[in-house]
Order: sequence, then C-alpha cells, then structure tokens
Amino acid sequence: MAQAQTTQPAGGGAPLAGPGGPGAAEVLARSGFAVRGEFGQHFLRSPDAAGRLLECAELNATTQVLEVGAGLGTLSAAVAASGSRIWAVERDARLRGILQDRLRPFGQRARITIGDVRGIDLDAGLDEGSVLVSILPFDWELSAALASHVFAATRKVARGLVVVPRRTLEDRAAAGGAGLVWEEVDGISQREFWPQAPGMLRVAAIRRRP
Repeated sequence: MAQAQTTQPAGGGAPLAGPGGPGAAEVLARSGFAVRGEFGQHFLRSPDAAGRLLECAELNATTQVLEVGAGLGTLSAAVAASGSRIWAVERDARLRGILQDRLRPFGQRARITIGDVRGIDLDAGLDEGSVLVSILPFDWELSAALASHVFAATRKVARGLVVVPRRTLEDRAAAGGAGLVWEEVDGISQREFWPQAPGMLRVAAIRRRP
C-alpha cells in the first residue's frame, strides 16, 4: 500500500545548522537521531560532495531534477543553487522541517513531497526531459527497485545519475538493466555519509536502452 504523501513549497521549520557551524549530518548525529534501516538511510555530509555529483550530472538551468530520498537536503540545495528546479521526494516525515528550512531560500525552484515515490504520480509533476539525481538507499535491492520504478512510471525522466552500493550496479549489469543502461562514472567515499556507508559505493549514470 502506498504511503500517504504531502506536497508543498519549501518553507517553515527551524534551522538545523547555521552558516559556518557543523554540517547538518553532524548536528543530527549529536541530537541522537535514529536512522531507519528499512529506508537505507545514510545522509550526505558535505556540500562539496554534492557539487561533485552535479558536475557528473551535467545539468542546466532549464532542467527539472527529481530527487528520491532527499534526506537533509544537501544535494537538493546544491541542485537548486545551480539554477535547476528540484522536486525533492523524502519518505521519512521526520525530515520535513529540515528540508523546508534547507530549501526555503530557493522559493518556487524547490518543491518537497513527503511520501514513498512508488505512490506518487510522477507524470503529473515532471516536465519532459527531467533528470533523476539521487543518493538512493544503501540497501542494494531497494535502490535498484526505486530506480527501476522511476523509469517505468514515467517517460518524462530522460536519464539519471545516482549513488548506489556497488552491488546494485553489478546486479543491474548482470540483469541486463531491464530496459536501462547503467554505467559507472565515478566513485564516492563511504566517509562522505553519516552513518558511514557500510560498503563500497558507485556513482552511476542511467539511460534508457535504445
């Protein structure tokens, strides 16, 4: 059964971390926040790492980006700051206020939906030629399932750039991609995340098979 979802422009909520202070992930760790293993939660620590991912994604100011698993909004904010529009989808309702605060400065360029992406009408909210840019859950089966769902649910997503466990990429290659071509384009350190990622990670480009 699909999880209930709510969508709203960014706004509201108290700041999680101030300028020049510790990063959002560090503040969350100190607060005793309990990550949800069933969601494969690991939060990106560094805006610099988000910037490197965007270089791989090759976006432009007219691109609409779908992010699945927006977390603390580190990657979402980098996308919006680059000039692209971001639709940040996050399943964990506890993170709503954090995302609203992080994305408030970007106004209408940032949209937040709290819910499971598998229960959302993606066609209704995306433009043709949209790009999936996501740090997917670090459960290899879940990350493969979510990426496959996005491309099956809408033709409006033209391509993707995702961070996934190495096993996800190996599994997709062995399976022939199920209509998608997965290509490793970079790596990213396990230490870029809190909690630290449990295994090797890969940055993969996804495109539809001709």
